[in-house]
Amino acid sequence: MASPPAKKARLDDLTPSTSIPATNGTSVSQTAQEIAAGITEYVNPSLPGWTGILKQRYTDFLVNEVALQGNVLHLTSTKSAGKFREIKASEKTNAPKKDKAPKVEEPVEAPADAIERLSSFVPAEVAQQIVDLSLVPAGSTESLTTPSIAEKDARSSFHALVRELFKSRLITETSVTHDPPAIIVTRNNPSTAAEERRRSKRGGKNHNKNSWAELGGEYCHFNLYKENRDTMEVLSFLARLLKVNPKTFSFAGTKDRRAVTVQRCSAHMIRAERLAGLNTAGDNGLRGARLGDFDYKPYGLSLGDLGGNEFVITLRQAASSDPNITLEDTVTAAVEAVKKSGFANYFGLQRFGSHDVSTADVGAYLLRTDWRGAVEKILAYDPALCGAVDKLRDDIERAEACRLYFTYDFDAASDKMPRKFVAESAMLRYFAERGIKGDGQGKGLDYLGAIQAIPRGLRTMYAHAYQSFVWNHVLSARLQKSRTEVLAGDLVLVRDVKEVEEEVDQAGEIVIAPEPESDNGIQRARALSAEEAASGKWKITDIVLPIPGWDVVYPETEGLMEVYENVMKKDMLDPKDMKRSVRDWSLTGSYRKAMSGFVDGACEVEVKKCRKGEQVVQTDYEKLQAKEKMEEQVEGGKRKRDEDEEMKEAGEMKEAGEEETVVVIRMRLGTSCYATMALREIMKGGCLAYKPEFGR
Repeated sequence: MASPPAKKARLDDLTPSTSIPATNGTSVSQTAQEIAAGITEYVNPSLPGWTGILKQRYTDFLVNEVALQGNVLHLTSTKSAGKFREIKASEKTNAPKKDKAPKVEEPVEAPADAIERLSSFVPAEVAQQIVDLSLVPAGSTESLTTPSIAEKDARSSFHALVRELFKSRLITETSVTHDPPAIIVTRNNPSTAAEERRRSKRGGKNHNKNSWAELGGEYCHFNLYKENRDTMEVLSFLARLLKVNPKTFSFAGTKDRRAVTVQRCSAHMIRAERLAGLNTAGDNGLRGARLGDFDYKPYGLSLGDLGGNEFVITLRQAASSDPNITLEDTVTAAVEAVKKSGFANYFGLQRFGSHDVSTADVGAYLLRTDWRGAVEKILAYDPALCGAVDKLRDDIERAEACRLYFTYDFDAASDKMPRKFVAESAMLRYFAERGIKGDGQGKGLDYLGAIQAIPRGLRTMYAHAYQSFVWNHVLSARLQKSRTEVLAGDLVLVRDVKEVEEEVDQAGEIVIAPEPESDNGIQRARALSAEEAASGKWKITDIVLPIPGWDVVYPETEGLMEVYENVMKKDMLDPKDMKRSVRDWSLTGSYRKAMSGFVDGACEVEVKKCRKGEQVVQTDYEKLQAKEKMEEQVEGGKRKRDEDEEMKEAGEMKEAGEEETVVVIRMRLGTSCYATMALREIMKGGCLAYKPEFGR
């Protein structure tokens, strides 16, 4: 039996700067991880720090995407307007003229026995609602959802009965968001998908496109609100509910899991009514997600189609590291310093994975074309987890599956691996499906094939993580030379076009885009002479550093090229030799700003007391629910009594609970910035990741 690969330590030969301040609350493990990832410098190291716990609740981390136009996205409605966009006169010029008046739908009556027959499947009041729905004028987008109908045969009979009773006036579809499934009944009209298909067959391929044009375009844009879920997880779930390909959906950037986020998405040729209908199942349906603010556009969203993210972050059990300075003064001074000088634009720890082996280590193996080494690094595990009872179930099962892999029992390993571990699952399935056992020592296995079984966006992430690892070390070396001055040999961009950077979400989860195949729109950089550096024309915020690749120039700043070479030499790699025969790991490189800051220089901070563990900031969905509740309660006296009771209950709860000090930070960052790195500069390393042991 082969043993798991040893964990690679990257702490040797690292000399962190003396600029790292001592922060009482900073965990040793987190500091060590930052040093290993090359994160060692602060822009204003002399300022005192403060501590606080991050993400004790997922509602402590609110993220709202910023559109390209600069507006912050919020969930303001979960209903579909259900109206066609009015066609402008200019859009009618090419439309064929018709002499006949438009056909008007003739009024009909429901069969006399409709309610009685429908009541065999649903309550009588629901049957009446279905009949009423069949009588509303064409053009309505009203719908209703029946109670659950557990038996499949009964649901099939119900579908057939509705077709028999109401012909084409009503459309039914099963809603699997309910358990057992229910049935959504919708008033049919020319805007529904079924009618569109019939029109398309009658009138040719342009009919469907014309009707989408009337709406505004083939893409339905909507705001996705989610709580404690991954972007791709939610969209994949939507695709299963709607029975469409996941590629139907697109988005501008992924968002963190342990957070409450709002982002813009688009769905190709999916009606807003269908999307809005998914909200009706409540929390048990979309499972912590809501869809809203629908609009039709002639184009879909692409990665990078955002202007950044706005964060509202609550840090709990906050305290100043210096007992002689108040927390308010410490926080205010730190924020003002970042407004003035910015923060080091490091790739955050999230870039390098959450397991014992860094994704950058895996990337180094891939860039060396050591396929077996890369596979074994991805499947590395902590033997202490096998058989453990006090750890997370998924982590225990992952460790046991990895152990089975190293015994070459691929079938058992594949069955054991939780599917949430996408890379590990993909590779183990690849080995298991081929039934190849190797020679007992792992020789003869198709390791490259196993790696290529991983989804492309994920497998290229490893090489990008290695690039980020190198870049962080170079940034630290550059800041050690000067945090404020432009130096001879520094690089600046020479083309005023959109910067080509790897997109990341607010927590550092990378958004993978294919390596560019042309020079169009890619920025170029050049080194500044000593005279230019001293001219005052450029600021430290203009300086860029290359992410290593075969199509970048490296800085001529004294000593920086040696940092690239020395860091990569330890992994038997060369920054000037980055072309590979496998395209996924033949990296062109790009440029990234050394410094970043708040968008428009704005950052709001509030220091306050609250009941321990109490939610401090309302989410968008909570605000929407409160608004809808107020609108429904039209009786002023009743509303006043409800408010008085709620305030009394809240006051009693607050009095009963222990208090804590929290700091609430609202800031807006660009698309290529890490909120955790902004917090690191503001808190001087005092940002503590929440662990359940706190407070025990």
